[in-house]
Amino acid sequence: TSLQGLFGVTQASQPGGLFGTATNTSTGTAFGTGTLQADCFIQDERLRIFALLAGKPVWQLSEKKQINVCSQLDWKRSLAIHLWYLLPPTASISRALSMYEEAFQNTSDSDRYACSPLPSYLEGSGCVIAEEQNSQAQLRDVCFHLLKLYSDRHYDLNQLLEPRSITADPLDYRLSWHLWEVLRALNYTHLSAQCEGVLQASYAGQLESEGLWEWAIFVLLHIDNSCVREKAVRELLTRHCQLLETPESWAKETFLTQKLCVPAEWIHEAKAVRAHMESDKHLEALCLFKAGHWNRCHKLIIRHLASDAIINENYDYLKGFLEDLAPPERSSLIQDWETSGLVYLDYIRVIEMLHHIQQVDCSGYDLEQLHIKVTSLCSRIEQIQCYNAKDRLAQSVLGLQTLQRAALPLPPREDTARRCHL
Repeated sequence: TSLQGLFGVTQASQPGGLFGTATNTSTGTAFGTGTLQADCFIQDERLRIFALLAGKPVWQLSEKKQINVCSQLDWKRSLAIHLWYLLPPTASISRALSMYEEAFQNTSDSDRYACSPLPSYLEGSGCVIAEEQNSQAQLRDVCFHLLKLYSDRHYDLNQLLEPRSITADPLDYRLSWHLWEVLRALNYTHLSAQCEGVLQASYAGQLESEGLWEWAIFVLLHIDNSCVREKAVRELLTRHCQLLETPESWAKETFLTQKLCVPAEWIHEAKAVRAHMESDKHLEALCLFKAGHWNRCHKLIIRHLASDAIINENYDYLKGFLEDLAPPERSSLIQDWETSGLVYLDYIRVIEMLHHIQQVDCSGYDLEQLHIKVTSLCSRIEQIQCYNAKDRLAQSVLGLQTLQRAALPLPPREDTARRCHL
């Protein structure tokens, strides 16, 4: 019953209510301008209650005494006063906001009776923000901006997502970015492209500076433009992917590929760039291969790895790379494959075939096939392009070894041996 009574008093005290109408017409006479001057004997707190029930935000009493019902309230309570007591019960939030804005935006100080909707970190600090003609420069609490957006769906999102409306740090974009993602999910998409770009890049940079670069990629993946998104993610991977694999780096790469669905090729390409910076040709070639850059991998192998492998007879190492590049779907995309990589690969296969023949009795057909391959290699080795003295030395080794294999005598064919016997 007590709650019902309180609700009845509240309804009656609102504008249009029985008590509100009667009080609004009689308070000035009873307290302010009457001969009794009873306000001098009543506490200010009680006078504020009377003014509130009368629906008067500012009440001028005797002896230039003024009662302001919003004088000791923050902006949220001041707005609630306008919505619950100074407007009819059917009034909308938009109307309450408009009336509240007039309360703190009036040009005359005497007409301004409510505090500005400052951010929470400025409330109670005594800070006074001068009202400017340009609404873009006004500092407001993010909750106030959200109420404005609720009232007007086309309200400016730029100032709503301004970090200073949330935190004292103008470079802290954490809540601004998450709030923007929530609003975008609710189909509020009228944020300018420039402000959205600043929001995405700033929050990603903030995470990156804290060492959370994998989460910075999560932020960058929310960029709508696919080209800009890919470029930003690739650049960030290039800055942070390490060649040395550790449990931490492995966990981050797993998170990127499995949780965020970042292509593994992007990570390997970033590692290839890192290996190039550190002049590690082996890892660079390996990462280029894993990234699917067959042509670049082949070019690197021929210019920096093949000659050393031939001179040092490290055939298995070179064969591992070249056989992975040999399938038609890959070799068809490689420039000069027939005159470079394939020549080295055929040479290694000839060497292996010769070793096999020396260990196992082979037919004359196998020896004839070996002789054909060796003869073909003699002319192809001359086409290998040399870039330095080491390449020329490797080419000489290839040519000399091939000529020695070509000079091996072939065993007589079976039909020839039969005729000689007869």
